[in-house]
Amino acid sequence: MLKKIPAYMVAVLLLCACGKQYKAEDTVKAFLDINLKSGNYDVSFTKIDSTKLISDSIVNVMRTIAAKNTAFKPNIKYGAEPPQASYIFTKASIIIGNDTMKHTFYLTPELSNVVAFKNN
Repeated sequence: MLKKIPAYMVAVLLLCACGKQYKAEDTVKAFLDINLKSGNYDVSFTKIDSTKLISDSIVNVMRTIAAKNTAFKPNIKYGAEPPQASYIFTKASIIIGNDTMKHTFYLTPELSNVVAFKNN
């Protein structure tokens, strides 16, 4: 019985990690559905990670640059404002027609909102 406990713990950790990954992807997809000019796109993601290296001023710079991105509608709608204690991020490849765009999306720690994104 004691040998099964570590296996169960690993399984639980994997399921939790997969759930967070799915939630982050779902949040970014919802953001894209609202803010991309094209509703016809495909997207793939890297694994999520966290960072504490993003400051309020960096978020504001990313938002200013993102406002000039012609693939997105004007007045991009973000679900949260800085500061956050930390950010969860994922990189995404967005395919619209024959064009592929690569962006990094920064989310709130609860994975409920996109705070900013940048071109890669």
